[in-house]
Amino acid sequence: MELATGTPDAVPAPLRSGGRGQGADGASLIWSVAEGRKGWRWREVRNIGGGVASSLLLETDADGRFAHLELATPSGLLTLHPERDETLHGHAVVSDGVEHVAGLAWDADGIVLLDGSTVCRVAAAQALAGLVEAGTSQAHLAVVIPATLWLEVKPVRIERLDQKTWRFGAEEPLAIDDRGRPVLRGGETWPLEQGEEPAGPVERHR
Repeated sequence: MELATGTPDAVPAPLRSGGRGQGADGASLIWSVAEGRKGWRWREVRNIGGGVASSLLLETDADGRFAHLELATPSGLLTLHPERDETLHGHAVVSDGVEHVAGLAWDADGIVLLDGSTVCRVAAAQALAGLVEAGTSQAHLAVVIPATLWLEVKPVRIERLDQKTWRFGAEEPLAIDDRGRPVLRGGETWPLEQGEEPAGPVERHR
């Protein structure tokens, strides 16, 4: 994982953290990430105006590629995953029934961008770290998911402003720390495991 630091021979401990903070859209969010042998499991809940805007489970494989998504918004529930034939499949359960997702053309290196989701952007940065050099930008295939769950697969401009700062489309830049965790306004980060103490003070961001 390029975002981690250390000596060439050092093996970073698995990334297992939780945190909170404010997203670029003003949403209050709580997130977690758990790294395992098969990849990463990201979770996020976003609150706006006292109500839940989205609740997300995003899984990526050992290479950081999108593997599985489960999402809840006020509009309904979405399940989504890529198939081996390079298509997206899943379904959305909404107020007037079930909408099936089948056969949408996909790329193994494609990324997921839920509107307002910090976790999606951090996972995307992880996946693209070896493809987008600092100081460059490129169009990259993404499945863009609004709160209405009417998803769209299209190219999105990804810009890597420096080693740790990314911009997706025309959004505000997102900073990521050395371990690949989001740096959020008013944010804090904690170890996920019970009994594990932080190496230093609890990390807080302005």
